[in-house]
Amino acid sequence: MKTETEKSTTNLTRVRIAVLGKVNVGKSALTVRFLTRRYIGEYRSNTDLLYRQTVTINNTPLEVEIIDVSGETRDCILPEEQVQWSDGCIIVYSITDRDSFNYALDTLENLHKMRSSIQIPITLLGNKADLEHLRKVDVKEGRNIAAQYGCQFYEASVAENSNELYQAFEAIMNELKCTSSNNTNGIGRLRKFSVTKMIGTLIGKESNKNHQHMQGGTVMVIQRSDLHKSRDTK
Repeated sequence: MKTETEKSTTNLTRVRIAVLGKVNVGKSALTVRFLTRRYIGEYRSNTDLLYRQTVTINNTPLEVEIIDVSGETRDCILPEEQVQWSDGCIIVYSITDRDSFNYALDTLENLHKMRSSIQIPITLLGNKADLEHLRKVDVKEGRNIAAQYGCQFYEASVAENSNELYQAFEAIMNELKCTSSNNTNGIGRLRKFSVTKMIGTLIGKESNKNHQHMQGGTVMVIQRSDLHKSRDTK
């Protein structure tokens, strides 16, 4: 029997976002900051994590699923299963790490090649904007690359809780919401989703504390096979 919470969210539009980028650019911290308004700097995740939570964007509740793609487990420059599962992608790099920027460029290039079969909104986000004294990537470079590939661009600081962080997530969700409103089925009703393994905490010493502030959301370990089954049921 469904709980009241499950019943109330059955008809919500579901949007799915993949957060991509090299290891140590702050993907997990960005995701958790957006969902909980809390900052936790230490993560030891070596697997993809799926965050699920209901959020309100412009007075409209959305069922949001965000997959944090671990850079440590990727055997290719573009995790195809995660991208095909998602409705939109946020590609993250650190402004203090030139290699992470090059990694983001390679990811953008590969997404561009896939656009004949996959057309999804993309946002390029430069993290760690609070470390201006360590900057290795100029803001103009990020902005120009985003313009070249036709995607949105933001610089943000997860450590300082900058507004740009929320703007980046909310902008892509608004775009997906508009796409859904033009589709009689809606994004959330085009797909079913199944995972077999759930964890009640994040990985790391701050995990339990963070989970208590997920505001009704959940975090799960996600396997490629689960994403494959989800894609097949579109």
